[in-house]
Amino acid sequence: MKKVFQLFVLFMLVGCGQEESISLAVPQNVMDKNMQDGELFLQSNLSQNGVIEVEPGLQYLVINNGDEGARQPRPSDKVTAHFHGTLLDGSVFWSSVDMNDPLVIKPSQLIPGCQKILPLMRLGDKWKVFIHPDMAYGVEGRPTIPSNSVLTFEIELLAIN
Repeated sequence: MKKVFQLFVLFMLVGCGQEESISLAVPQNVMDKNMQDGELFLQSNLSQNGVIEVEPGLQYLVINNGDEGARQPRPSDKVTAHFHGTLLDGSVFWSSVDMNDPLVIKPSQLIPGCQKILPLMRLGDKWKVFIHPDMAYGVEGRPTIPSNSVLTFEIELLAIN
């Protein structure tokens, strides 16, 4: 049962590249408010000590540094990493940490925000990452992720294969 759940979550994480539109019947005013709240959060988050902006809408905060000379993953590598994903209200939408089962995946199979962040990390790094909806699930959302949600991940890079 645990593996079935993990496959479902993996499908949710890698589904960002799909061109299909998922109709969730979310009112436009809710989508607009989520986008507005997310953009305000990201703008104010930049003033927090230690927050680094990779590009507009993609930010991170170093929690722990790995070894300075440690390897960084390439898009074609498989990584083993813990992902603890939350929404702006703090609710957890998925966590390999809580399941005590790190995700093993190629960075190129993840949402665009994670695809851009992982190659910047070094083995042993643990970062808190803030991702604009345009680099996550956008207007479509997912069953546990409302439309136009900013996602926050704590990512710990455990291995590069």
